[in-house]
Amino acid sequence: MGRVNKKNDGVFVEIIGTDEKYSAFDVFINSNNPTQMSDELNTYVQDYKSMVEKYRKEFNKLSVLEEIIMQMRSRENMDIKLSIAGGGNNGSNMYVYARTHFYRKEKVAKDIRVVVDPLEFWQPKIKTSVEDLRKDKEFMKKATDKLIKAMDEEIKNRSQKFKKK
Repeated sequence: MGRVNKKNDGVFVEIIGTDEKYSAFDVFINSNNPTQMSDELNTYVQDYKSMVEKYRKEFNKLSVLEEIIMQMRSRENMDIKLSIAGGGNNGSNMYVYARTHFYRKEKVAKDIRVVVDPLEFWQPKIKTSVEDLRKDKEFMKKATDKLIKAMDEEIKNRSQKFKKK
């Protein structure tokens, strides 16, 4: 069976925009406008702008709510990937990382990553690849617990933002 790609996008989170990305509303209203608008077109454009402004607060709130839902779905449906990174010339300071899909509007990467442990702790259990650690219940519990803790912190922050809106 092939790999299942998880769709980790929302509706409102994509149209609201971020500090670095214009909202879909603004892109739409500011593109392809003729230098001289007819009165009729101008009326429709102004109506559109008014409606967007009237409901922008609700759209923003829906965006935050959507982000929380996507994050909680990820937490309840983890697909953990393992990797090794870091290190110096002699292989010291290498770490085992765990990651799973996780949406954060401000981040480009649609995952969350944690350092599980220095590689030296688990090196004896690795026969061919870091994936060998997947069979170790103690390691996987530690990786899962650390990911859940990191996700819970992100969800808590988003929930507080939702309650403020």
